[in-house]
Amino acid sequence: MQEIFSRIFKDNKNIYTLSDQNKRVYGERIIRKKHEYLREWDPKRSKLAAGILKGFRHAHFDKKLNILYLGASTGTTVSHLSDICIDGRIYAVELSYDSFVKLYSLAESRKNIFPVLEDANLTDKYKFFVERCDFIYQDIAQRNQVQIFNENAAVFKPRSAILIIKIKAISSKEPEKKLLRETISKIENYKIKEIIDLRPYDIGNYLVYMER
Repeated sequence: MQEIFSRIFKDNKNIYTLSDQNKRVYGERIIRKKHEYLREWDPKRSKLAAGILKGFRHAHFDKKLNILYLGASTGTTVSHLSDICIDGRIYAVELSYDSFVKLYSLAESRKNIFPVLEDANLTDKYKFFVERCDFIYQDIAQRNQVQIFNENAAVFKPRSAILIIKIKAISSKEPEKKLLRETISKIENYKIKEIIDLRPYDIGNYLVYMER
């Protein structure tokens, strides 16, 4: 077992996050490591895990990082970021009430997750809640996903970000690579550092890492 990034470990084929909790979030395998635990990070359930297994070079998440997570769903990836950024805060924005109920339950057992039941299009509804934002992570299946990112980035001004571009949510008719290029060209005020096709773990989705 090798530590490939801070609090992220890898064996021959799987990755794990180091946690102080022996508690499953979504049925993942847990391995005991002295007084802590390693939680298996499923790349078919988390696009960030898929990106890391595909060689994502910028997966250096500081322990004190404050993350605005847009499209948090039930908290699968949020829980692993919570393991990594143990001294930071994760502001997890989710619109679906059913998903939010599970997200809220997760937050009750973790001091660094702050769930927000709100539409990521409406930054005015939650900007007062975010004390500091170092990083945006967005995973939203909407046609205007880049607009959502640009508006949040303009308000919170993080130094770096990950945008999961979901091609099929934009169009199912245009060629994928053409749509990817056009979508990336609409990102404002950031320099693209890395683009990862998430196949075979996730079809038609791309992890885009950028910095100001």
